[in-house]
Amino acid sequence: MRSFALAILGVVAGLSLAAPRPVSSNGLTEPLPVTIRSLTLKETADGYGWALTRVSMPALGEHQVLVHVRAISLNHDDLPPRRRIPNVNLTGVRIGSDAAGDIVAIGKAVTGFHVGERVTNTYFRNWTEGTPARAQIHRAKVPGVAADYIALDDTAVTVMPASYSYEEAATLPTAGVTAWVATAGRNELGPGKVVLIEGTGGVSTFAMQFAAATGARIILMSSSDEKLQRTLKIAPHESINYRSVPMWSQRVLEQTGGRGADLVVDVGGKSTLPDAARSLAPGGTLSIVGGLTGYDGEIPAGSLLGNVAKAQGVFVGSRADFRKMIAFIRTHGMHPVIDQVLPLEEYERAMGLMETDRVVGKIVLRLD
Repeated sequence: MRSFALAILGVVAGLSLAAPRPVSSNGLTEPLPVTIRSLTLKETADGYGWALTRVSMPALGEHQVLVHVRAISLNHDDLPPRRRIPNVNLTGVRIGSDAAGDIVAIGKAVTGFHVGERVTNTYFRNWTEGTPARAQIHRAKVPGVAADYIALDDTAVTVMPASYSYEEAATLPTAGVTAWVATAGRNELGPGKVVLIEGTGGVSTFAMQFAAATGARIILMSSSDEKLQRTLKIAPHESINYRSVPMWSQRVLEQTGGRGADLVVDVGGKSTLPDAARSLAPGGTLSIVGGLTGYDGEIPAGSLLGNVAKAQGVFVGSRADFRKMIAFIRTHGMHPVIDQVLPLEEYERAMGLMETDRVVGKIVLRLD
C-alpha cells in the first residue's frame, strides 16, 4: 500500500454524462435515489476525520457501470491524516479503495458486463494487464468507493468469486491482489520454499494463505504473541516476536539452518527493510509491499549482491493479476480472514479498530 498522499491522487475525476441503459435485475426495476451516503473526509481541530455525508448520485459515463455497493473493506491508507497538508484541502474527498456489490446500470458503450452481476472494483482505473504505463498507476486510482452507489470505468471492474459473500469479496481489490502479486502470483513457491511474512493485517494474512496453499513453509513475524497464536488457525507457521527478538534476521537464519527465506513479504518499510534483506536466502526475493514506518528506507546492497537476490516493488496489481488470483482462490477453496464486519453507521468504531494493533485480517463495513 501507499501513503495517504499517494492514495488520494486521482480521487477527483470528471465523469461523462451519457445516459445509462435502463436499470433492471431479473426484470425488476430498481429505483435510484437522488442522493446517497458517502464516507468523506472532514476537517478536525488538528487534521482530518471521517464523516458520513449525503452526496449526489454519480452520473454514469458511456464506458462505466453503476454498482450498488453492499460492502467495503478498509485499508490503512483510508485512515485520515491527523495533520493538515499545507495548501491542500481534503474536505469532502471520498475514502475507500475496496468495494463489492451489484451492477444496476451500464453505460451505452459497455459490452463486457451486464446488469445483475456481482462485482468488485480494481484498485486502478485502467491497468488491465502487463507492465503498466506511468499514467496507469500515477493519478489513476479508482475514486473513493465508500458510498451506496459508485460509477466505475468498465476497465476497473471484475466479477467476484461465486462462492464469496459481498463482505468477503470486498477484501480482495487491495489486500488480496497485493498479497497475491507479492507471493504466488509472481514468485515460484512450493514445498521446500521458505516465506517470511511481516505482520497480521490484511495483506499479511492473505500472503499466509497463498503461501500455505502452495505448500511453502511460513515464518510469521508480529509484535504480539497472542496474534501469532491466533494466526495458527489460518495456516501453520513458525513465529518470531520482533519486539522480544530485535535481531530477527538472525533468528530467521537460525530457523532455516543458515539459509534464509526464499521470499520476504515486507510491509513495514523504512524500519524493517534492512533486516528483511538480511533474511534472504541465496537467489531469494524481497517483495516490498508497504511502508507502515515510512517509504524512504534503505536496502543494504550487500545483502542482495552477496545472495544474488533481488528486490521487487509491489503496488497492488493489474486486473489480469486479480483474475488469476480469483482462479487460484477457486482452485484452493480460499476464504479471506475477516476480523470484524460492522454496519456503515459504525464507521467511527471501525476507524478506531484500524488505528489499534489488535486486528488480524480485515475490517469490513456492510452497507444495508
